[in-house]
Amino acid sequence: MVFVIGGAYQGKLDYVLEQVCGPDATVWTCDDQSQEIDWSCQVIDKIHLLVWARQQAGLDTMDYLQQHLSLLQDKVVICDDLSSGVVPIDRDTRLWRENVGRCSVWLAREAERVVRVFCGLATDLKG
Repeated sequence: MVFVIGGAYQGKLDYVLEQVCGPDATVWTCDDQSQEIDWSCQVIDKIHLLVWARQQAGLDTMDYLQQHLSLLQDKVVICDDLSSGVVPIDRDTRLWRENVGRCSVWLAREAERVVRVFCGLATDLKG
């Protein structure tokens, strides 16, 4: 697995399609309603929104990812870094930020390669 993290609108998906998978890669883009991943796609984008959708439905994303570890092995997973900035006052948003952080730590640990993208520039953190 390749895990790509960085702030919103920093060029993570562009980097993946240009430098990692190629422009013809299939991309599953999570949204705030999707509680499952389409495992047939090579790239899983915006996994932080999957965390939100599952949290709102009372589902544990970490458990879901751990159960599907074998399916993650050949994927590129992209996540917005929510760890910077002001801590949200809203309880649900604060919990989301915490859950995304926990999932990111686990994904980084399991990944063969971890890349941070900032201003379209990639820095290898692992691998």
